[in-house]
Amino acid sequence: MTRSLRARVRAWWLSRYETGRPLPVVGVRAGRRLPGWVLRAAFVVAVAALVVAAGARTDLIVELVVLFAGVVTVWAAVRPGPGPAHVALVTAALELLGSAAAPFDPAVLWLAPLGYVVTRLGWWASHVAATERVELAAFRHGLARDVVVVAAALAVGASAWALAGRQVPWLVALGVAAMAALAWTAVRRDDGEAR
Repeated sequence: MTRSLRARVRAWWLSRYETGRPLPVVGVRAGRRLPGWVLRAAFVVAVAALVVAAGARTDLIVELVVLFAGVVTVWAAVRPGPGPAHVALVTAALELLGSAAAPFDPAVLWLAPLGYVVTRLGWWASHVAATERVELAAFRHGLARDVVVVAAALAVGASAWALAGRQVPWLVALGVAAMAALAWTAVRRDDGEAR
């Protein structure tokens, strides 16, 4: 009885996939590819650069900055992903609190694009193994957004660096207008009533 049941199940299974006609010929071409180890190496270098650049703005002991950078960089090399990227961002922020210009150090605005790059590279490094390859076309999807974010942050950082220490009353008015627009957007979207 089991033998005939097995034979019937096998026949049913094969009938689902055997169509009696040949499969169509499919051609696949892969574009230019980037090895996964390049993404991981770029991630490790970016993490080290972020932590060291933030540490260079502080009055902390140099050995302590090197220790922070070394620990986070080794973690990024061993287990690349969002975890080491976020810890590198927090470490850089904590190091910048030791800056002479803290808490409003304008260096934050030119370190922000590097932090964004660290976060994006951490995502890619966690999704692509060192032995795999990723097609360059996959980067084009988010490339425009990434370039706009980094360019805008660099422009804001450069202008803040140029205006640091000067009285700029029109910039205060612009900031008030921006905060009012942000508040208006938040209030318009959520009026406080339960849904």
